Amino acid sequence: MTVGKKWFAASSGAELSSSSVSEQPKPVRSEFDAMEERCAIEGRHEMAALLQAKAQNLVSDLVQADGAPGATAYIIAPKLHLEIGVAAGLTEKSAGEPLTTAHPVRISSVTKPFVAAAILRLWEIGQIELARSIDSYLPAEHSSILTNGGYDAKAITVRHLLSHTAGLRDVFHTDAFAQMLPRLMSGQARHCFTLEEQLQMAMEGGPRFPPGDAFEYSDTGYLLLGAILEKVTGKSMAAATRQLVRFDRLGLESTWWEVLEVEREGVLTRAHQYEYACGWDSYDEDPPHDLFGGGGMISTPRDLATFFHALFHGDVFERPETIHVMISVAKTTTPRNHKDDLYGHGPQIHRVGDLTVYAHGGWWGLDVGYVPELDMTLSVVGLRRDIRPRYSAVFDELIMEAARLHNKR
Repeated sequence: MTVGKKWFAASSGAELSSSSVSEQPKPVRSEFDAMEERCAIEGRHEMAALLQAKAQNLVSDLVQADGAPGATAYIIAPKLHLEIGVAAGLTEKSAGEPLTTAHPVRISSVTKPFVAAAILRLWEIGQIELARSIDSYLPAEHSSILTNGGYDAKAITVRHLLSHTAGLRDVFHTDAFAQMLPRLMSGQARHCFTLEEQLQMAMEGGPRFPPGDAFEYSDTGYLLLGAILEKVTGKSMAAATRQLVRFDRLGLESTWWEVLEVEREGVLTRAHQYEYACGWDSYDEDPPHDLFGGGGMISTPRDLATFFHALFHGDVFERPETIHVMISVAKTTTPRNHKDDLYGHGPQIHRVGDLTVYAHGGWWGLDVGYVPELDMTLSVVGLRRDIRPRYSAVFDELIMEAARLHNKR
């Protein structure tokens, strides 16, 4: 895995004094060396230009051929000396302004890696233990809801929540929520859920399986992680995440928690995201239903790529081993859904050809991920979620194109 230089210990060799340095003969660069370096630089520029052109063509096709109102991609590829954003279309169906990678969108489940990173930062500084029961960290009210729902909060650990192996039913896959969803998304009804209300809804039908026995994606586990952040830090979930993940240091100027935080100053207007098949517009659902850890954040394609790149370059965690905990996969005895990617402790482990991608997708139609073999970070966002598989296909195609260019070097 490629990581930032500061993740490695400094050299143990003795340093030269300034006088001894001045006495060393200066290396002589041959004309051949200089020419070889110029060729290498020109080669990187050519590959960067090809990748940028490919990205532009793909997002343009999403608009022109697939009918998305707008689509964007943002790429950070240090080996190609490349950091670029490309976009096509508008921020609304038939109006609005030209979409850019600086326009915020609802990122839905891509919120989860932010929450996971905040929890792992607490683990780094010794404020929580991943193998410890969540009953030790939850407010009594939340533990009581779990107990009354048939769960043993003492048997569920923080690690189970991070890795979706706690056996918790997904609150957004319950009959109670399914009955409300159409009216919420169409704007016919407005309802600001509380965390406790959603946790109660998730108790429908009891546990899916004993903790640690299987993997099954569940937003409910991340609701509880949000509650743990608040209980352990004494801050709101939004404030704790912002501080622990160090948004300001990373330059995440257009990322915030909807409703729970004040909208960031100076950002562009949020783009509309649609579900054409149902006639839904993300602007109609106000407030959003996924505020408490499983979703709820707003960000931009640039900020998402910046965050994922920082995760793998030592700018979020203090210790190199933390990222390896984040991407490790919990052992389970029974896979519940064979279509799911493997899941670590915050990111999904996605395969593109022979390449491993640490990624996460969002319900509204976006993907972000890091490819260690290429040292490349990529985000793809589209504004029409009913063609969501097309965005994932573009995401994969850009990774394959970058791999092809790297192999030509």
